[in-house]
Amino acid sequence: MKKANMTLSDWVSIATISQAVFVPLSLLLVWRQLSQQSQLTRAANTQALVELSSPFNLQLIQDRDFARLWVLGAKTFDEMDEVDKYRFGSLLTWWLLLHENIFYQRRRGLIAKETYEAWQRDLEVFVRTMNLSRHWPAFAEVCQVDFAEHVSEMIKRSERSDKGAAAA
Repeated sequence: MKKANMTLSDWVSIATISQAVFVPLSLLLVWRQLSQQSQLTRAANTQALVELSSPFNLQLIQDRDFARLWVLGAKTFDEMDEVDKYRFGSLLTWWLLLHENIFYQRRRGLIAKETYEAWQRDLEVFVRTMNLSRHWPAFAEVCQVDFAEHVSEMIKRSERSDKGAAAA
């Protein structure tokens, strides 16, 4: 019986074959980890958005005057004193900043499409109910350009929809 001795060439061949198997497997595992990390990041960002908006919504529930300012602000803005106009403008600013953050997180793929779509419906309601077109020129100047264009388009759609409803 003859004993087989492996040459350096044999070892190189085995290493090359092993590498051909393990490198793609390693890449697959790295891709899977990155995919899971992306999902966790989107979930964490969604939770952070809820955490940011919750105190605002809880304040609306708990404070009748705050809720009155939010609900009636767009309708009674001309009748408000300077302090309430400032307070209402600050509320609009806060909500727009939240939505600007959401807009850019979606652009970077940091929140899920479904989460973004829900927030977009909220923004559309906000644009319409807060009569944002009246206040928008001042806000548009301080928003990031892409977001300002997005909201401007939303305002235009809302105004067209209002005109169509009034004509019917």
